[in-house]
Amino acid sequence: HSQNIHPRAPLRARGQSSHHLILVIIARIVGNAIAAHCHRSLSGKTLLLCQQLGDGDVSVGAPFVAIDLFGAGLHERVLVSTDGLGARHLVEDDSSPIRMFVQGIVDEPVEAKQLITSH
Repeated sequence: HSQNIHPRAPLRARGQSSHHLILVIIARIVGNAIAAHCHRSLSGKTLLLCQQLGDGDVSVGAPFVAIDLFGAGLHERVLVSTDGLGARHLVEDDSSPIRMFVQGIVDEPVEAKQLITSH
C-alpha cells in the first residue's frame, strides 16, 4: 500500500485565497539532483535529493527533489516545505513542475508534530 505523501499543491489565481494544508517535512540531504534536461524554471537552480525522516530519524517513504536556497550539505537535516505555490514563486514560473523547497537547515532536533501549519 503506497501513500502519496507529496500531493501536488493546487494552482490558484494570484490574490485568490485557498485553504489547504502545507506540510513542513523534516528531511536529510542524501544527494544532489542533476538533470541533462530540465524545465526552464529549474535551469541554474540547486536541486537536492531529500529523504523524509520520521521518529528517531528513521527514513520514511521515497526520496524526493527540492530546491535549495541555503546551501545545505550532504547528510544535513533540513526543513522542506510542500507549498507548491511558494516553490513556483521562488522560480518565478507558475508552470514550473517543482513542488518542494528547503526552508531552513535544522541545528537542533525538533518534533515533527511541531512543524505542521495550515493556510
